[in-house]
Amino acid sequence: MEYAQNLILDINPQTGLTTNSKNVIKLKLLRNSQFAKWLSECSESLKNWIISNNLEPKPGSILRVPDKDMRIIEVIAIIGNENNFWDISRINKQLSSGKYQIEFIYNDKNESKNNLAIAWALENYLFSPFNAGLNKPEKKVEPLKLVLKRSEIKSIAPLLNGIFLTRDLINSPANIVKPSILEELCKKLAKLHNAKFKVIKDNNLEINFPLIHTVGRAAEDKPRLIEISHIKNKSFPNITIIGKGVTFDSGGLDLKPPKAMELMKKDMGGAAIAIGLAHSLFMENLDLNLRLLVPAVENAVSSKSMRPQDIIHSRSGIDVEIGNTDAEGRLILADTLFYADEKPTDLIIDFATLTGAARVALGTELPALFSNDNDASTDIISSAEEVGDPLFRLPLYKPYERFLENKNGSISSIGSSPYGGAITAALFLQKFIKPNTSWMHLDIMAWNLSYQPGRPIGGEAMTLRAFHHYLKKFIRKH
Repeated sequence: MEYAQNLILDINPQTGLTTNSKNVIKLKLLRNSQFAKWLSECSESLKNWIISNNLEPKPGSILRVPDKDMRIIEVIAIIGNENNFWDISRINKQLSSGKYQIEFIYNDKNESKNNLAIAWALENYLFSPFNAGLNKPEKKVEPLKLVLKRSEIKSIAPLLNGIFLTRDLINSPANIVKPSILEELCKKLAKLHNAKFKVIKDNNLEINFPLIHTVGRAAEDKPRLIEISHIKNKSFPNITIIGKGVTFDSGGLDLKPPKAMELMKKDMGGAAIAIGLAHSLFMENLDLNLRLLVPAVENAVSSKSMRPQDIIHSRSGIDVEIGNTDAEGRLILADTLFYADEKPTDLIIDFATLTGAARVALGTELPALFSNDNDASTDIISSAEEVGDPLFRLPLYKPYERFLENKNGSISSIGSSPYGGAITAALFLQKFIKPNTSWMHLDIMAWNLSYQPGRPIGGEAMTLRAFHHYLKKFIRKH
């Protein structure tokens, strides 16, 4: 599969956005709190039409309004007063084909047309690149489109392209998205954005990044550390983004059961989010020095597999005892975090599908945030709430560090306690960064188990919108 086609600087056609304003249908938006006022001001004929069609002031409700020839000329749609980002996705799902142009029945300066367009586009996402060998009938129905100005499309293209790329990468099977393919993709990404590209593999990786090498050495497609950097100006803030790139996780010698292994193509979800976020930030051309690091491996089974209780001398000098070989993500992140912190940085962010414990604690839809920086944590949580892309902070509870200690002097990769696994994993990672380095660790699902408006079943760019918004504010603050 050719992913270079998704690294576009314009708008992805799949988003359902257009500048063609011919033959548009007006999509008139109304907050549910405004419904009673609007109803009282309607003409008698429109009131009768509203009553006969049972339009209720519930977010997502729509009313098609025809002309005298029964052609639909406008659609009345209800959105909520608060947390209404996904309401336009609900509305999109109910509309017939055609081109729509948003209007507000009452002028609303607080409502962002850009946010509505983003939610509209995310509802249109579809991953269907494969051929079943069947003759598919040609679709002659006009597709569903939202009409925007060229400048409006340009302003949201970076974010949408980052999200669509992320979803595509996570949804793709592991025989297609391998470590070598992630390298190829990142090389094209760097070229597209005039950034520096570097890859560390083979003997160089084995000697200098032993944890990354150990995890990936059993696979046919060899492990590597991928790096993209774009240093624009010494006065700009330095941000390092890291993504866990386990392209498939068998569990290693501690083999996963079949059902648990089915979704393990998504174990590179952290890398996909990091790549998508970097792509969107590069497209924005912000006053930012950005560095992307992706340790890319497959956790496979062979005679070269790492074993439980192997002890590996990490890049940092810390000796790590392998616990369960299925806890491989923290190992590749450990070497990468230490490497990231060897250069001056104002903030390190890592994204990882790391622990089932985080899913047990928060469910699959709420990513866990761990951070050693209280101010940064407050800011990212605020940003997440502002764009409707939630996350929740869990503690780096220091007393649990005792569970990582071994009598032989090494540290355990999994800890001795069966409880608080997400916390002990985060505490393990914290040992590989400097105490004064501002760091955020995101333990995420990166997958929608069920459909919600704008969020189809499959790969999901969880927290990408939150961090895109947060980093733009971070730049202004610094």
